Amino acid sequence: MGADRLTFIYDADGTLFGEIAYLVRSRFKGEHCSLCDITHTWHGKRSEFTSVEARLNLPIEYLHRNDLDETTGAAYASVSDALPTVLAHVGDRWVVALGPEQLEACKGDVRAFEHAVRTALDAIPY
Repeated sequence: MGADRLTFIYDADGTLFGEIAYLVRSRFKGEHCSLCDITHTWHGKRSEFTSVEARLNLPIEYLHRNDLDETTGAAYASVSDALPTVLAHVGDRWVVALGPEQLEACKGDVRAFEHAVRTALDAIPY
């Protein structure tokens, strides 16, 4: 893996109101963030995912869509316009490692996610 770090961007707002709105949308409208499903339960970060973080051995930045400032948002917009996403930082480039479709395909499975992200990182030209 030649990535310097990863950025996870959730399709949810990180505010208290955002968390409540997400809970309502997911419970009553069936809407969800596939990255949230992989990394968290309603009680916090999945212990399985903590193990994946350690095995990836890369710094990971976690952002919600409302965390995107002008700098981060512009860099993000230059590589993707869909959330959720996992970005790999390779030197001065941002590369989409996993987009919404790939994250949805993991179906909340942490092992499937780890395989998908490793495969994606191995495929990025450095």
